[in-house]
Amino acid sequence: MSVSVKAGSVRTVVFNGAGAGTGLTSLVALVEDGHVVAEKLMAGRGASEHFAPAIRELLTQNNWTTPPDRVVAVIGPGSFTGLRSSLSLAAGLAAGWNCPTISVTLGAAIRATLGRPDAVCVSIARRGRVFVDPPHGPVTASQTADLDATGWACVTGDAVSEKTDWPCPVLPCEAPYALGIIQAAQGVTPSPLMPLYVDPPEAKPPAAGLRPAPL
Repeated sequence: MSVSVKAGSVRTVVFNGAGAGTGLTSLVALVEDGHVVAEKLMAGRGASEHFAPAIRELLTQNNWTTPPDRVVAVIGPGSFTGLRSSLSLAAGLAAGWNCPTISVTLGAAIRATLGRPDAVCVSIARRGRVFVDPPHGPVTASQTADLDATGWACVTGDAVSEKTDWPCPVLPCEAPYALGIIQAAQGVTPSPLMPLYVDPPEAKPPAAGLRPAPL
């Protein structure tokens, strides 16, 4: 598996907090001129508390004392806590650095990592389900037993082991590389980092309404 990125004197801070489970599926990285200067891989589960110290350590150890040119982050689908933590940190840093932010989906980043724009990405979700991120169309969530992969060119992602009878080739790739995330960001217009939550929020207003504001 290899990813090539054109050189161009651009310094980028990369975040991926979409990972879930115990695999090393989350990361922060520093990329310059198409090369990974440094990166920190973290298990998806529990990664949220490690993003800030990890990026601080990378910036200090590699003497990145001036603002980067941009921040690129995976916006989902994936871990609710990991996405909320990584994206809020990425957005805050970008605001302080006064640099643009670019969003990419997990599926786009994995497809770029593999060099397979036709791959469907399936990733771990809650309650026995998987997120389905196709090359075209919306990201959805489905029970594993209800997945219909008929017509898929190939499938990849950290949830491929949840099913054994895929009718298409399975490409091993649990998470994107830092350069894959950069590759997926090429040509994407900078925008605010907004998490891609497939499920509606579970928190709902009380049936009797909210309490009145204090006097």
